[in-house]
Amino acid sequence: MRGTDLNTIERPYDGCGTCLLGVRRLSRVKPATSSPERQRENVLTAAASVGAHIIGWADDWEVSGATDPVTRPSLGPWLRDERGPYDGLVAAAVDRLGRNVVDCLNTGYKMRDQKKMLVTHGTTVPGTSTTPPTRTVSPWKPGERRWNCARSSAGTVTPPSRPARPAARKASRRTASSTSGR
Repeated sequence: MRGTDLNTIERPYDGCGTCLLGVRRLSRVKPATSSPERQRENVLTAAASVGAHIIGWADDWEVSGATDPVTRPSLGPWLRDERGPYDGLVAAAVDRLGRNVVDCLNTGYKMRDQKKMLVTHGTTVPGTSTTPPTRTVSPWKPGERRWNCARSSAGTVTPPSRPARPAARKASRRTASSTSGR
């Protein structure tokens, strides 16, 4: 993020309500890969954009995406409440949380049930063609609306519009049924 020193976003748990755990995963670490650094930068950017800070890292290197998040060597103990307090998770991308929808939803529901945040970097907002820097996944943050929201050109979030009922169709049915009975 512009104007934010990403190195100041890492600090110990202070109970402020925005103490997030950074989540990174990579199936295969190769000497030439830049993914760990790129994931770190994305996580820090996502945390900064929601006014949060990173209290620790759940780095699962050489861990398959098919591994259940609760059984991962680094993330698992946090999800099982064995590592101490935290206010939510922030990941470089949704696919870093789990390989399939079930894993991601299970993690999301766990965060929701515990009233914790779940933030990902670079999630496209439905109804737009742009990718904002970050988005808090709607159902998981307490108090947020439970439907997908579209971002207007002014940057405000609005609920999707519901299509109007076709009133003329109902009127034509009434007219047809009332005239056919005479």
